[in-house]
Amino acid sequence: KAIPPHCFKRSLLRSFSYVVYDLSLSFIFYSIATTYFHLLPSPITYIAWPVYWAFQGCILTSVWVLGHECGHHAFSEYNWLDDTIGLILHSSLLVPYFSFKISHRRHHSNIASLERDEVFVPRLKSAIPWYSKYLNNPPGRALTLVATLFIGWPLYLAFNVSGRYYDRFACHYDPYSPIYSDRERLQIYISDAMIFVAAYVLYKIAMAKGLAWLVCIYGVPLLIVNALVVTITSLQHTHVALPHYDSSEWDWLRG
Repeated sequence: KAIPPHCFKRSLLRSFSYVVYDLSLSFIFYSIATTYFHLLPSPITYIAWPVYWAFQGCILTSVWVLGHECGHHAFSEYNWLDDTIGLILHSSLLVPYFSFKISHRRHHSNIASLERDEVFVPRLKSAIPWYSKYLNNPPGRALTLVATLFIGWPLYLAFNVSGRYYDRFACHYDPYSPIYSDRERLQIYISDAMIFVAAYVLYKIAMAKGLAWLVCIYGVPLLIVNALVVTITSLQHTHVALPHYDSSEWDWLRG
């Protein structure tokens, strides 16, 4: 084998060390921002907050990736533990863990298929929306880029934007979405329940600390996470040199 056998060994200790490392850095950034930023003179705060957002957004992206690896069961040898850790980490970032895990697994099974891939499916020329021609200019492309980076990820989860075509509305939060089979619906309910818990916690924090505080500490870094996730995955899937195939040509090896 080209890949050494030890690369297939999943170390629980090493995996947890990544979780502890990332969460520790996140807590350090949070502590610095909440303890010292209000003591800074006004001009300096306009520099300090963007620096915090960038650093916190980057480290929370690492947390997002750890949840993603749990979905692939790369975290440990125990599926139940992977799902538990992944559910907690992704829910804290408002990602429906099982919902994404299931559709993402199908994505990996159908990469580059025009009919069956789950995300980053290029549109056929005949299916390009009528308004696209009005966005094919520098301001339109800039607007599209900003929207894609910062709200593209939640739009995909909620409305299947850039996702596979289904004959009815598809949504990662809907247990009866065509994305899922009957035996998977309970997991979608669990994901939704955890999102409600996370949203309730954020609501209580906003009531206690104020909405502006929550946006600065959590909201803006979450937008950075969205942008980085979209950037990373876009670069992996949308290069002009990467072909896509219809059902007459696609097979697993090509994908």
